[in-house]
Amino acid sequence: MDLPAGPRRQAFAFYREAVQPRWGLTTRVDVAPLLAALPVWREAVPGLSAFVAYQHALLRAADAVPELRQRLTSAGGVEEWAQLDASPTVLRADDSFAFARLRYAKPLRDFAPPALAAIERARVVGTDWGLDDEHQPAAFHTTVLPLVHFSDFSHARVGACDDGTPSIAMGRFQREGEHCWMPLNLSVHHALVDGLHVGRFVQALQDGLDRPLAQW
Repeated sequence: MDLPAGPRRQAFAFYREAVQPRWGLTTRVDVAPLLAALPVWREAVPGLSAFVAYQHALLRAADAVPELRQRLTSAGGVEEWAQLDASPTVLRADDSFAFARLRYAKPLRDFAPPALAAIERARVVGTDWGLDDEHQPAAFHTTVLPLVHFSDFSHARVGACDDGTPSIAMGRFQREGEHCWMPLNLSVHHALVDGLHVGRFVQALQDGLDRPLAQW
């Protein structure tokens, strides 16, 4: 994909060489409609969790925003993935964590069963940590702080190479009347993603959460 020659060529060139090219924001989304749909979904997929359901909603929202599916290449260009998997951290019984690979499927009913199995495999203490370097660019890195309803978040960065993979953090639910708010933090690479694109992603995510039956 020849993004450096496209309409964002100046922004791409500027932020591609920036010392700190990452930026992000923290907002919140309403998961009340999704939580209300869970009992019905569990009749078809026993054990389906809110965690799996909103991981799926994140991937569906990325369908609507190509910029979140783009990655920087070592040759200085850009590649765009048709779809993304989720790569969430999973807590283990010994208080360590591992990464699960939740493979993309557009309907939640197809996504959920293998996602639940992948999470159970990742929870096994002493098994592989779960990072697959070869396929990481085709993923969202996600983490959850279920005990904390936060208003800001900072992601760790490893190594000097940054391919632009977004990092997403979610926090503890907080009910307010008919709403159930979940904090959402997103960290992106500015060579690929602007505020407009993040805004579109958050809008697409909330739209999916508001219409959970359309996700099924």
